[in-house]
Amino acid sequence: MHSIEKALLFLSDKLKMVGAASLFGMALLTCADVIGRLFKHPIFGSIELVSFMGALTVAMALPITQLDKGHIGVELFVNKLPRKGRLFTELCTEIVSLGLFIIISWRMFLFSSKLKDSGEVSMNLHLPEYAIVFVLAIACSVLCLVLVLAILDTFTKLVKS
Repeated sequence: MHSIEKALLFLSDKLKMVGAASLFGMALLTCADVIGRLFKHPIFGSIELVSFMGALTVAMALPITQLDKGHIGVELFVNKLPRKGRLFTELCTEIVSLGLFIIISWRMFLFSSKLKDSGEVSMNLHLPEYAIVFVLAIACSVLCLVLVLAILDTFTKLVKS
């Protein structure tokens, strides 16, 4: 199990780097586009590219955020519960999240396949949209694996307490 955790941490860290590079690219492209607009030479397709990079940034950050327990929680209510109640609430949240992201991943893989089969491309730059959706589906699948580990960890803590 320890090697699986290490592998998921490594993979999540690499996804985080892709997300960070995407965020940096968004900022750089937006700045260049704004400066270009000042001189009447905007960057063609910049809105499309920033949209794609925004989606990638968010999806790539999901697994590492889950590993770091960085998601927003309603601690005002949960902190008043006893330890078992907090763990049970955390377990329920993780199970529901896993179910949701399994469905999201599955549907995104299907959607990516449909986009590829139809030859759908972006409006201005004619980039294949299926590639972006496929990468988003992979990031959501990694999140599912991270959630499985989190469920096992929380369940173990619940049983021990």
